[in-house]
Order: sequence, then structure tokens, then C-alpha cells
Amino acid sequence: MAWLQAGGLVTSTGNAVSDLGTQIKNSNLPILSTQSKDGLGGVVGSLGAAVSTLGNGVQDGLGNIPNATNPLGTTVASTGGVVSQVGNAVTNAGALVSGLGSGPLSPLAAVTTPVGSLVSQVGAAVNGAGTQLGTALSTGPVEQLTGGVSKLIVPLTSQLTSTTQTLGAASGLGAPVNNLLATLGGGLATAGNTIKQTNTPVVSGVGGIVAGAGGTVAALGGVVYNPSGTGSGNPLAPVTSLLGGLTGGLTGGSASGPLAPVTSLVSGLTGGLTGGLGSGSASSPLAPVTSLVSGLTGGLTGGLGSGSASGPLAPVTGLVSSVVSTVAGAAGGASGGATGGGAGNALAPVTGIVAGITGGNGASNGSGSGNNALAPVTGLVGSLLGGLGGKR
Repeated sequence: MAWLQAGGLVTSTGNAVSDLGTQIKNSNLPILSTQSKDGLGGVVGSLGAAVSTLGNGVQDGLGNIPNATNPLGTTVASTGGVVSQVGNAVTNAGALVSGLGSGPLSPLAAVTTPVGSLVSQVGAAVNGAGTQLGTALSTGPVEQLTGGVSKLIVPLTSQLTSTTQTLGAASGLGAPVNNLLATLGGGLATAGNTIKQTNTPVVSGVGGIVAGAGGTVAALGGVVYNPSGTGSGNPLAPVTSLLGGLTGGLTGGSASGPLAPVTSLVSGLTGGLTGGLGSGSASSPLAPVTSLVSGLTGGLTGGLGSGSASGPLAPVTGLVSSVVSTVAGAAGGASGGATGGGAGNALAPVTGIVAGITGGNGASNGSGSGNNALAPVTGLVGSLLGGLGGKR
């Protein structure tokens, strides 16, 4: 991870600065007394240690996602150690000032000694404050706060990395960019290791910085490229899981989807409809409706086909069947209708009904009883129907 490499780079930088402080202590500086020289080296070394402490905090905390329990808390708590090292630097600065009053500069002792002592006391106070700060940042409410934030940033950073890797794969730039950064980083790391192997004071520390920078550059390729080709956290995983649950439920898949109750109901409805129209199963939630539909369709097809009267619309289908049969008979026996055959007359059912109303066929012939209240109307209708029959 890039954070891990960045922490290593910071640590290498701190180590290089600390090495410089050690070299100052071991060097022969004119004018400065041994106390002042050691104080100056201590200042530089302590500042380097402060940088290294921060680098270790980044490396063990944010650089160790997702393995660290509280990565943010670990990094934040390391600042207490940073403050302590700064306190040590101040203390060494006090020693540096105090040492200026010895040797060739001894006339300054009246001033440098009390000032140096005061500075050293301030450094000790800062050191103690750093220790207390580290304890406060790693326990109690602050730890709870950083722990809660860590629970938010850990999945966020994982999803962010997975998203950039997905974009890199989709655009086709992931592998080329990764190879380029790996080449550049590898070159820097090789150069840095070569410098470190010289075992030259200060210079070797710079080699560690260069090597750390090379590792950081190479690690950046992992932001846009995943060598395994399978990301640990698909950024669209929640959406695809939801869609999978929906399609699974609608196609008869597992009933554990987030909309299982709805898909089960839909499945029951469709099953009930197909069952009612097909096999007539009454186990579906719409069995009464599908049974009625089946009865209707059965009655219609039965009435028009086999003439079965078992459907709920048997009277209607019987009438339709009768009319169809009559029309078919009329179309088939047109010659019989022309000669006045009753069976071939297409209006035979209607004339039969009218004859029944008028009290018989005699009403239609004008010889019906005059007591019939509808005699004028039925006579007119009978004449019309007779006329139509004669024309045929």
C-alpha cells in the first residue's frame, strides 16, 4: 500500500537526519566545546528521531490498513512520541547553549549557563508533555473517537482503491501505468540501495531516502492496477447484490433476496394465473379468480365446441351456439330457404319468438285473436317478416 511505503520514506528521512546528528557528535569542530558539540548533535539527532517516530506511526497505522485495529488512532498517538523527541531536542539545545560558556568562549559563561539551564528545563517539560499527550491520544475518549473514525475510513479507502483499480482495468491504462511506475520506482530503489552500500556517513542515509522514495513510487501503481484481477471490494457490490436478489426471486431463485416477500407473491400470482388457466390448481392465492376465468373460458369454448352446459355461462353459450348453427344452416341451405323451408330460414328463431308472443303462427298470418294486446304490433312485424321471407 502507498501509505505503508510513504511511512517508510518518512522513517528513512528521519534516520538520515539522526545519522547526521551522530556524525556531528563524532566530528572535530573548532571553537565549540565538547558539550556544545554533543548538544548540537543531540538537537539534530532528536529532530531526526521525531521524524522517524512519525514515520513509524504512519507505517503501523494508516499504512497498515486493513490489518490495524485502529489505524487512525495508532498514527495520531504517535504524535505524542514526536512531541517528546522535540522536547529532547530542546533539552540538547540547552546543553549547546550552556557549553558555549566554556573554552575560548568562557567569558560568556555568566550568560550562557543560566540560559542553557532554562532551555533544558523547558525541553524536559516538553518531553513530559509529549508522554502525557501520547497517553491521552491512545486511551479514553480520544481512542473511542479515532476508533469510530477508523471504522469509517477503512472501508472507504478499500472501496476507493477498488474503484480506481476498476477504472484502470476498464480504461486499459491500469497495467501500463503500473508498469511505468514500477520501472521508475525500481530504478530509484536500486540507486538508493547502491548508495546505502557505500557505507559512507550521511550519504548512506540519503541512499535510504532514495530507496524509500522508489518503493513509494512503485506502490502507487497498485492504486490503478490489481495484479490478481479480482478486487476485494467491488464498488458496485451492494447494487449488484440487490439486482441479483431481485432477478433470483423473479426467476425462481433463492428466496433469501432482499425482496423475497414481494417476489414470492409475484411468483404466486403468476403461478396461480397459469395454473388456473392450465392445470386448474387451487393452491395459488388467486385460485378463486383463476377458477372463474377457467370456468368462463371453458364454458365459452365448450358452448362453441362440444355444447357442454357445465360452464357458468352455459345459457349464453347455448344461445350463441344456436345462432351460429342457424346462420351456418342458412348459409349452407340457401336453396331450401328460397323455397320457403322453415329449417333453412335464417330468421326462423326470431319468427319463432314473435310467433310465441303473438300466440302462434296464426297471428303472423292475420288470423290471431283480437284479444291480444300486441296484435297490431305483432301483425305489422309478422307482415314485415313474411315480406322478407317472400323476397328470399
